[in-house]
Amino acid sequence: MGFKGRRQLGRAALLGALLLGIAGGAGAQEVFPSRPMQIVMPLPPGSGTDLMARVFATELGSVLGQRTVVNNRTGASLTIGIQAVVNAPPDGYVFAFSPVTPIVIQPHRVRNLGYGKESVIPVCQTFDNIFHIAVPSSSPFRDLRSVIEFARANPGKLRYGHTGPASGPHLLAAQLWRNAGVEVADIPYRGEADFATNLVSGTLDMGIATSFLIQTQGLRSLGAASAERVPAMPEVPTLAELGLGPVASVTYGGLFLRAGTPEPIVARLEEACREVVASHAYGEVAEKQAVRATYLGRAAFAARMEADDKVVGELIRTLGLTE
Repeated sequence: MGFKGRRQLGRAALLGALLLGIAGGAGAQEVFPSRPMQIVMPLPPGSGTDLMARVFATELGSVLGQRTVVNNRTGASLTIGIQAVVNAPPDGYVFAFSPVTPIVIQPHRVRNLGYGKESVIPVCQTFDNIFHIAVPSSSPFRDLRSVIEFARANPGKLRYGHTGPASGPHLLAAQLWRNAGVEVADIPYRGEADFATNLVSGTLDMGIATSFLIQTQGLRSLGAASAERVPAMPEVPTLAELGLGPVASVTYGGLFLRAGTPEPIVARLEEACREVVASHAYGEVAEKQAVRATYLGRAAFAARMEADDKVVGELIRTLGLTE
């Protein structure tokens, strides 16, 4: 082989080596995750959902082989946390573990919010928090039908507590009373813990309460806003069974990524989510919070949110809850 042939062969080998290096580098970049991940939690530390997120983070780290940390970004009706995810790079390393309310409710209420439902990808549902129409143990009301009959005869006399204007529990109750054709006075609080004392003492006639509050405070549930009866309270009928449904109970949540995240990364997190929700550790912490560890994949989770979005949007406009 002449000098010219050897030179051409050398150039070809060098080019091949460079291409191989580029391909190897690209392959390394495609491995997900290759560094620690961050879960944005829009609720304060110590809350039930925060505790679930922390166990979820630990289990997710085990499944994916990378450390996952929880970062609490609270405020503005949970929208600050979602905005943090929307502002993050669309690479899958920052995502929210959140109720659906800042995505299903707040875009209908707040102008110039900075994001919309199209700004995020609902990756998977991770929990379903069941709310009830609850009364104190001393209440004369033994069932929801007697409450409605009293409210019909005494418009505005009954008072119920909820977790703030346009919160999931408030909208649930507002739709329930509209379905029943009665007027009940609503008393907003900053959170469930704030109205618990007044509900237990009987200062409030009723409250829209979680299964956890009912079980820990000795309250009586008159009806559950759930597709099926709560296993721990088999005697409590659902609102649908009582002929008072359906209501949009937007008290569930899951994982959310920024829109534009590559499909392989979304699919990887969706599958990892399924494994974590099915894990013993995650199921155990959910049970302690009286919350259902219920998994829905991307398509089913998005479909549930879309159906509730339509109902919630109309209800917010009807009630005049826009800001």
